[in-house]
Amino acid sequence: MKNVIFIVGPTSSGKSAIAARLAEKLGGEIISCDSMQVYKDMDVITRPPGKELLSRARHYFIRTLPPEEEFSAARFVEEAGDIVDSLVSGGKTPIIVGGTGLYVKALVDGIFPSPPKDRDLRKKMQQAVSERGRGYLYRQLEEIDPETASGLHPNDTRRIIRALEVHQLTGRTIHEKKAESKGISERYDCRIFGLKVPRKILYTRIDAAVENMFREGLVNEVMKLKKRKLGLTAEKALGIKEISTFLTGGTSLEKAKEELKKNTRRYAKRQMTWFRADRRVVWVDADRDADDIAEDILEQLVRITVKRGER
Repeated sequence: MKNVIFIVGPTSSGKSAIAARLAEKLGGEIISCDSMQVYKDMDVITRPPGKELLSRARHYFIRTLPPEEEFSAARFVEEAGDIVDSLVSGGKTPIIVGGTGLYVKALVDGIFPSPPKDRDLRKKMQQAVSERGRGYLYRQLEEIDPETASGLHPNDTRRIIRALEVHQLTGRTIHEKKAESKGISERYDCRIFGLKVPRKILYTRIDAAVENMFREGLVNEVMKLKKRKLGLTAEKALGIKEISTFLTGGTSLEKAKEELKKNTRRYAKRQMTWFRADRRVVWVDADRDADDIAEDILEQLVRITVKRGER
């Protein structure tokens, strides 16, 4: 099976520079797996790779959509999957880089078509929770879909309701539908490398990045974006809420800056929690030069290839 390489990790861990170096070494092209860098006119907020990195390898999903347009895991999987197939058939190595864990998992493992939400059905289930307690719906899910129930906390009402909703609307359980979905791991050898940076150093990098965002015109960029009808995805970008609060007089500029730093650190923590839960991720110490990290990953790929050939 052909290799597809993933470089994942939290924001400010240096993924883009390492991916560019790998692309040069392997003759590869880079597929951005970032739900925000896909948007145009949001360069300060999303911090996409700069001209120097972009010149070193072809990139996909960087500044390709207006912020009014929706982007989703399902759309990413469909379009990125086609690009991966095209690159492999052309003898190039796909390098997927980004920190949007849902997109990574969906591309590797597949994603099932999800039915639209049924507001009336959800209202009835919420009422049942109010009247009979959270355990009532969880026990229903245990009977219908024990595999999905075993992976959920009994108090995770939102996901329990969604699982029951999918079953009632489709006649199939989420577990059954996921088993039918196929990602690129069915046809390629997906190698996922995670960048691990000591928390103190990572948080220092995040704080410095936020400071740069303000120097580069974050407030002006948000002011311009607020005049447009942003899509549901783009409006969730870190920085928009914090600066909007400042613009409406709800906080000072300095407090908005500190809030953005805090929220970005929290986001990085959530990213690490997501990727640590995936046992396929091979962790690489990333508190060093990008070239050294890329060489380390290349050596690991060689060892993996040799072992695979021995079997």
